[in-house]
Amino acid sequence: MEKELDAGPVTLLQVFKGEREYNSPLFQRRYVWGKSELPRLWTDIDSIIDGTEKTKFLGAIVLEVKSSGLAFQPDRYWIIDGQQRLTTLYTIILLLAKEAEKSKNPDLADSLYKQYLFNQDGKDKNKPKLIPTIQDYYQFYHLFRDIKILPPKLPTPYGEENNKLKAAEIYLLKEIKNRCFDKNKFDCDKATNLTTTILEKLKFVQIALGSNQEPQQVYDALNNRGMKLETTDILRNKIFQHVSSQPENADAFYNNNWRPFENELGNRLDDYFFPFALANKPSITKTSLASELGDKWKNSDPDKIVSELRVFLPTYHALTSENDKCRETVTSSKEINQSLTRLYRMEIPSSIYPFIFKLLESYSEESLSEDSTIKNLKLIESFLIRRAFAGYEPTGLHAVFKDLWNKTAGSPEVFIETFDKNKTVQFPADTEFKKYIQTKSLYKRRLSRYIVEEYERSLIGGDPYPEGIIPTIDHVIPQTLTDEWKRIVTNKKEFDKIKDTWGNLVPLSGNANSEKGQKTWKDVRKFFKTETIYKTTKRLAEENEHWDLDSVKRRSNELSIWAVKRWPKNF
Repeated sequence: MEKELDAGPVTLLQVFKGEREYNSPLFQRRYVWGKSELPRLWTDIDSIIDGTEKTKFLGAIVLEVKSSGLAFQPDRYWIIDGQQRLTTLYTIILLLAKEAEKSKNPDLADSLYKQYLFNQDGKDKNKPKLIPTIQDYYQFYHLFRDIKILPPKLPTPYGEENNKLKAAEIYLLKEIKNRCFDKNKFDCDKATNLTTTILEKLKFVQIALGSNQEPQQVYDALNNRGMKLETTDILRNKIFQHVSSQPENADAFYNNNWRPFENELGNRLDDYFFPFALANKPSITKTSLASELGDKWKNSDPDKIVSELRVFLPTYHALTSENDKCRETVTSSKEINQSLTRLYRMEIPSSIYPFIFKLLESYSEESLSEDSTIKNLKLIESFLIRRAFAGYEPTGLHAVFKDLWNKTAGSPEVFIETFDKNKTVQFPADTEFKKYIQTKSLYKRRLSRYIVEEYERSLIGGDPYPEGIIPTIDHVIPQTLTDEWKRIVTNKKEFDKIKDTWGNLVPLSGNANSEKGQKTWKDVRKFFKTETIYKTTKRLAEENEHWDLDSVKRRSNELSIWAVKRWPKNF
């Protein structure tokens, strides 16, 4: 007969006393409590200490019994819900015990260690009664430093050196000292009272799942409320559901497949899933992402899922990683790799990623030629640059690019046709592009630095910036006119229209920009010739004895002719 839920009230003393081991299963999120949750917990504890409340109910602890009633072994449980509360309270008791030991109160320390914190029987002797999720092992391991009364047996440290558990330790220790220290001296009576309050007067409902309850489903349902789960947490849960009934297989899968995958992406992991999903199914939305991928993987082997997730990783790294090496080897084509490097430098919108994923996948499968792949990547660059000059924000691109691969199948000609037919998201033609360069503001545009860099690169044939120098963009005629400049620039209305156009902008290092200030053209010209490292700026000074509004217009026209060739719409 299948067993139903078993529920009843408990205190923390009942939870931790005796031989017990509480594990956070792999599908649990890491420790996330912080500035919002921790102060609330102390408010609850203080309400008992100051007599406002006799006890405080802190919610439910949901457990799955993995084993119980075995000789020389602790009863073992999976924490399905309540992991954050239990981890926090366990940490408070541990910090209290360590402060008692450090302050020469061995009886209190020994009692807390051996009754509530560590098991004391068989081969599990001196193992912690609570084990967090594996991503928190590193900080959990370091919670036990400086313990002398007994030698803790701890899990191998793994995870980030600084995370929420580390921050919680610092905060909790400060709060303990506020309550248990008198004139910087540990007060054993106050510490005993605080410990008693936590162990005896914080109440929970403990729910043990029956054999007909699926832990993963219970976890999902419980976490639809409370702190929002990140996409990574939800998808990890759905993947680990395939191995949740086999702890040994789950550990092996986590260590051999999932952990390397997470580590490779680092803080870019959560942003990867949506473009990955769109590349496979353009109709997916961010709202439906987790459920649709869950359905897609419902009958899949978890190793196969990770292999599928890795398909687009080299391209994703090329577009997002700070490691330049990944762009040098993403494909066997030097020119494709260079195109991807330019798109990385442009910080292109993530809405374009799915199209590029499919583009590079087809190239790697040899179903798309190198020439077509390069043309598509160059068209993306030209499309974004031309729109930047027009003043179009990179919004609204998702609706077009999510399904663009299905429409073009990698054809550059169809790519152009698709946008020519689109009345909302425009790809400016050559005539329009030239006009925008000559009349529209480039200064402070998102791509202004990239555009100025590319022109500089064309003049010197390489990287224009020595290591450690970050360029700024400077106005040749200053934005605020001095009396000297006013004698040259007599049409203020016309000046206001073109002062921020490309024709009046040059690259300068930060120091040179400050030094130049609002000097007259005679002084600026001399300064540009001798003080700047940029060929764009030197050439401007060398070729122009005078600089006025006509000079700005003439240069804008010259730059527009260059730009049409550099960022073509037709090949």
